[in-house]
Amino acid sequence: MPPKSSRVDPSRRRLLNASAVADCGRLPTTCLERYSLRVQFEKVWVEQCRATKGIKRRFGAKSALDYLIGEKLITFAAAAEDHPEFARELPRFLAAVWRVFNEYEIAGYVATRRPAAKRGLQKLLYIR
Repeated sequence: MPPKSSRVDPSRRRLLNASAVADCGRLPTTCLERYSLRVQFEKVWVEQCRATKGIKRRFGAKSALDYLIGEKLITFAAAAEDHPEFARELPRFLAAVWRVFNEYEIAGYVATRRPAAKRGLQKLLYIR
């Protein structure tokens, strides 16, 4: 195994490859574009639902509902309005929310929201 100093860091290798592509007449990509090609931001809900289960166990359903529905789902739904890849994932995210919480927990949470937020959540979560 060669010493660490002679190995090329994988991130550096990508930068070298990016500069080689730029030299070939293509437009150079930015660091964010390269990162977003590897990470599927529209799949972030999977990890958020996983984290919510731990929050629910440690801090209770109210905290978990605030985290997943009050923060993450609302933000994801707003992003889905402008980005089709998020819109495609929204039904899966909603199904996961219904798996994490029962109907009474969700209905109780929605009932405590202010009228405008309540209407938005009712429409999003298909609650009357």
